[in-house]
Amino acid sequence: MALTREEKERIVSEVKEVADKASSLVVSDARGLKVSELSEIRKQGTEAGIHIQIIKNSLAKLAFEGTDFGCTSETLQGPSLFAFSFDEPGAAAKLLKTYAKNFEALEIKALSVEGQLLGAEQIDVLAKLPGREEAITLIAAVLQAPISKFATLLNEVPSKLARVLQAVHDKKQASA
Repeated sequence: MALTREEKERIVSEVKEVADKASSLVVSDARGLKVSELSEIRKQGTEAGIHIQIIKNSLAKLAFEGTDFGCTSETLQGPSLFAFSFDEPGAAAKLLKTYAKNFEALEIKALSVEGQLLGAEQIDVLAKLPGREEAITLIAAVLQAPISKFATLLNEVPSKLARVLQAVHDKKQASA
């Protein structure tokens, strides 16, 4: 059933709104995916805060104009599945990489992060980005290291003094 002009305009504006909020996009080939497989991907995506949608390429190109994802227009051929990440740029890449292993029909076409187009072979780069909590933990560990070394150093001065005094005391006891 053909879409009316109003429906197409509504889809374009909705996708543009999603694209404006998203931090990254993973485009994959939707050909050959079973409905059950697509439903499973969508369910997991929703739980992970990822917006997954199949959009006609012509409408996607219109929606992506003026956004960070306009660079993907040359990769849009054939039915495409779009996975938008919001808080964590690597979330959609992690999800689709996992499912690409399980579902042979799911083939990654391209990735886009902050206006940069990445090839499908670079999905590991995006998928290995630490999540928000993981990144905060790493930063905290880096910041804590100098403080703990400084605390150890401060503790070492009185300990050394105590050992020297004990050694002097022991030497006097032995000579007496």
